[in-house]
Amino acid sequence: MRFILKYSNRRLYDTHKRKVITLLELSELVLSGEDVHVELKGTGEDISAVTMIQAILEYVRRHPDDEARAQLAERVLLALRGSLEHGNEAARDVAEVEKAGVGAI
Repeated sequence: MRFILKYSNRRLYDTHKRKVITLLELSELVLSGEDVHVELKGTGEDISAVTMIQAILEYVRRHPDDEARAQLAERVLLALRGSLEHGNEAARDVAEVEKAGVGAI
């Protein structure tokens, strides 16, 4: 699992690579099948779901074709489900994304 810290200045820090990453790079990690967990630096709050949704939006903005959107959305849903198995409270986010449908993203 890849641990990402989000700082108060909105920067994302990949603890594995030991470097700052962008939302686009985060979306590419998810798309490649990487398990991702995002925490707010200082509080330890799990913000994986909301950060992955932001990453989807950034990816869609940069890659407008339908196949890429559907592929990324499917990977994010899998990642969110994986987060649920680890005991966090992202169930509402997963349900909302699934209700909207992968093609709607």
